[in-house]
Amino acid sequence: MRLYAMDLNNPDVRQDLIRSRLAQTGRLVAAELAAEFDISLDTVRRDLIRLEEDGAARRVRGGAVPAAVPAAPLAERVGSAAADRIAEAALPLIAGASTLALDGGTTVLALARRLPPHPGRLVVTPSPHVAVACQSRGVEVMLLGGHLSLRGGIAVGEPCEAALQALAVEVTVLGACGLDPDFGLSSDDLLESRVKQALCFSAQRTLVLADATKLGRRARHRTLPLRALAGLVTDATAEAAAPLSSSGLDITHA
Repeated sequence: MRLYAMDLNNPDVRQDLIRSRLAQTGRLVAAELAAEFDISLDTVRRDLIRLEEDGAARRVRGGAVPAAVPAAPLAERVGSAAADRIAEAALPLIAGASTLALDGGTTVLALARRLPPHPGRLVVTPSPHVAVACQSRGVEVMLLGGHLSLRGGIAVGEPCEAALQALAVEVTVLGACGLDPDFGLSSDDLLESRVKQALCFSAQRTLVLADATKLGRRARHRTLPLRALAGLVTDATAEAAAPLSSSGLDITHA
């Protein structure tokens, strides 16, 4: 029995509803849509194909996820209320760490701008933006070198990765382009993906900061499996984050 006072036999009406659902939940399950809308799985598949053709979704086994559109360069993304909320919620999780590795990106930068001085604390980062923010807070910084990426604003390449292999840090904090229960943490840029891997492997514990738009998204390059992550800090609702929580990821809601 249908639950909607609208013509779900009309493909345009039905696909608009599916688009809205994808924006809200970050993931579509074909069997669930078929049961909820009282339509066949073949009809759902045709709808998802249309959404993929329109660039609104990317089909995966059993359903669809949001289309992965690469993020704009860092300079165009700085200054987000969501980033500020997530950064505030993340501070207690790193309070006692004396050696931190901080990734780049807007949300990690928001964290760096709030990082309190701690006796003997050292921040290791491939991001000059994060380095300056930490230094302005009176925190000692080790800035990693390499080619500066445009999108993420971090140093990338072999010198940066080699330097991280020689380090041991307590906590790494990463940004994310995408975070999916099956695909894990993903990145828009291959070289940035490799640096994130090196940041994670240098640490005893790795946290991820990601706003709601990143959940359920699969960026171009698979970077880390969920099992490599100790926790996620996000502004997403409990419902939107449920697939990640069910996969065993510890989640802190901003």
